[in-house]
Amino acid sequence: MNSDNLNDDELTVTDEESRAAMRAFLQRSEVRLSTIHRVAQALLGGSALVLLLPLFLRDAFPKMMTVIIASYDAHQNWVPTVAIGLAAALVILLPVPAVFLLVGDLLAFYFTSNTFGAHPTGPDSPRRMVFNPRFIIPGLGFNNDELSPTTKRLLAEGRDDEWTKGLLVPHSLDDDGWRDRFDTRTYEVWGVVADEGLAGDDERVRQAFRLAGLNRDRTLARDVARTEALMARHVLAIRTIVLRYSKALLLLIATTVVTLAASGLVDQAIREDQGGGKFTGGFPYRYIFLVALVYAFWAPLAARSVTSPLRMIQRHTPGVGELRDVYLDRHTTQLESATILITLIVLAASDTAMILAGAQAGGGVGLAIGIAVAVLSVVAWFAALNDFGANPRHAFNATVVLLRGYDAPAQADVLRAARMNRPPGAVTPGDDPRHCG
Repeated sequence: MNSDNLNDDELTVTDEESRAAMRAFLQRSEVRLSTIHRVAQALLGGSALVLLLPLFLRDAFPKMMTVIIASYDAHQNWVPTVAIGLAAALVILLPVPAVFLLVGDLLAFYFTSNTFGAHPTGPDSPRRMVFNPRFIIPGLGFNNDELSPTTKRLLAEGRDDEWTKGLLVPHSLDDDGWRDRFDTRTYEVWGVVADEGLAGDDERVRQAFRLAGLNRDRTLARDVARTEALMARHVLAIRTIVLRYSKALLLLIATTVVTLAASGLVDQAIREDQGGGKFTGGFPYRYIFLVALVYAFWAPLAARSVTSPLRMIQRHTPGVGELRDVYLDRHTTQLESATILITLIVLAASDTAMILAGAQAGGGVGLAIGIAVAVLSVVAWFAALNDFGANPRHAFNATVVLLRGYDAPAQADVLRAARMNRPPGAVTPGDDPRHCG
């Protein structure tokens, strides 16, 4: 039975015991929040993802441009040239939005909007919220309901101490214009007018606490309520960050290996060219075939890389449903659904280039080999998508949402229909997340 279902006369906990329990809860929460932030800090420090990008981008673009320019100058068949260029561009650029999303997730984890009210935009306008980013962990203030009359007076004296204020406001008026800048800032954000000079320092201290996210209503119970919400936000955010970090890391590894392999093939073609890499007769079709072959098998490798983290989690927690179930959460699977669509485009482009290059390099035999290898790559791609639960429409929508910068699709038709069929005032089981078990 949930504690919320108990009647007040069934609760035997005294007020003092409740307050002690709330203090213990806040202490445990601080430890857990610290643990979550250490995880995020490790991921932030794991920006080796970004450091790896120049490793393969340095050679990837020049080498692929060598293929395209040599083929164009020699008036070779433009279809395999365009196809290999499209495949190379998508393969090289795909890790960039993956890392971009990861940085966005980290910023959403570490920052929130400080919107504790704002001044009206005009004399007849209602109060509005003003976006003012601050660190997600708010400032810490002592709870007013934990004070006795004596300690309340002592705390007030301590807060009024000039050296305490000096931690937030310059101690002297020789502040190099700090007060003017701070007063302008708080006025433009909240419409607060502070007195000039030392007379306005008390107000500046209050506004400094406000900018730090310290709420004026500081009671033990409200601290517990805010901490519950803060903990839930952190747990949801760190889940997304770790999953996207894992997917981006595996995708970057697969892309690095494939790009280095393709660059190595271009280097080999340059060494074999009698013109020292000028390719006066055009880029050899046999090497176009091999480069396309590498990119063709990047598609199943990349598809498997972005879907592997969820597979690993499901493998370590058997008996909790099927892997396809997770694709009901479009937010969790947005990156991989968009990646799958991109791998399909790369697969189609590279297979086209491989078949045409094979026909040009080896005639009928080369054409047969190209078709056979293309079929094999398609089979490998479908095998890599085993239990992938997003349909083509969802994959397309995920790509569009990714390009638009949103973190989840818009309202689904099934949700709209469910709301229309729901009786007014009906309560869905689990409406209160604290009643989830």
